Amino acid sequence: MCQAGPASAGDAYPIHCEAQYAPWSESTFLDCTTPPYECWLMKHEGQVVGYAILLIVLDEVTLMDIAISQSQRGLGAGKALLNFVIERCRQLNARCCFLEVRESNVVAQQLYLRSGFTQLERRKGYYPTAEGREDALMMWLQLDAAAQ
Repeated sequence: MCQAGPASAGDAYPIHCEAQYAPWSESTFLDCTTPPYECWLMKHEGQVVGYAILLIVLDEVTLMDIAISQSQRGLGAGKALLNFVIERCRQLNARCCFLEVRESNVVAQQLYLRSGFTQLERRKGYYPTAEGREDALMMWLQLDAAAQ
């Protein structure tokens, strides 16, 4: 993994657009490389194949966005990237990590649950879809300070 600045994060923006029904503008995406954000890139054979954007506020981390290119899905890249995010949270001495996931994204939900995240709440109509709106599931991982 390598940390991205505005120039290198541009290589991840097409993955963001591919993964999101309503992607952020490119300027918003690139702004997420500056504090209090961190953008991390996953590369395979020199090409960006995934990214994770973290928002760091005091001792909490919010996983704002995470995506793997279509060509690398189902090959373990998502799990590896999420494991990196969790380790990065520990490096930052975060007490917890939050995220939101589309209700329809069952594959991601299962990955988060297997990684120790639990559901906190449901946000009704949070995400836009072609048919209207869909709920978001807010999840969190409480990090054990003793395990750090």
